[in-house]
This record gives sequence, structure tokens and C-alpha cells, in this order.
Amino acid sequence: MITINKTKFIGFRLSEADYQKIQTKAQKANLNISQYVSLSALDKDIFVFDDMKEMNHQLSKIGNNLNQLTLLAHQGKIKEVNLTKMSQDISDMWDELCKIVKRKR
Repeated sequence: MITINKTKFIGFRLSEADYQKIQTKAQKANLNISQYVSLSALDKDIFVFDDMKEMNHQLSKIGNNLNQLTLLAHQGKIKEVNLTKMSQDISDMWDELCKIVKRKR
């Protein structure tokens, strides 16, 4: 999140239950309470992606494979690579990401 010089302070009281709800949502969004309340009050979208861990892992594996292929190509050990499968995997992940974002809205 971008840090902006904030000069104004707003304080308000909450019930314990409301405070706990806000605190839980802020933690889930990986934000502190001030950031979470500010974004919420300004009608900013806050996306929390719980199911991204596996997608990140798969994307990391694809990146590693591509790096290895690039290294082999630079060494002259391979001349041509069929990237159809890799391209399809990335396309599938993109489609899945779009579905996740649509569900969050």
C-alpha cells in the first residue's frame, strides 16, 4: 500500500463485537485497522484472495521451467522449444484468476 502523509486523526467508539469484526477483516486483508477502515470508508475495493497459494506455486514452477529453458537455449543445448503447454497453463491460470475476481465482487 502506498504511504501518504496523513495529518488528520479520526477517533470513534465501537462495541467489542464490532471492533473484533473489523480487526478480523483487517487481518484477513493483510492491513492494519486504520488502513482497512480508511479504504472501506472511501469505498475502495478490498480483495482478499484465500485461494491464491496454489496458483502462486504453479506460476513459480512455470517461471522456473522457463528460466531453465532459456539457460539451455543460451548454452546452445536446445534450439527450439514447444511452449504450447506452458502457454495453455498460463491461460488457464488467467481464466481462474478472472473467476476469483468476479466472485469477490
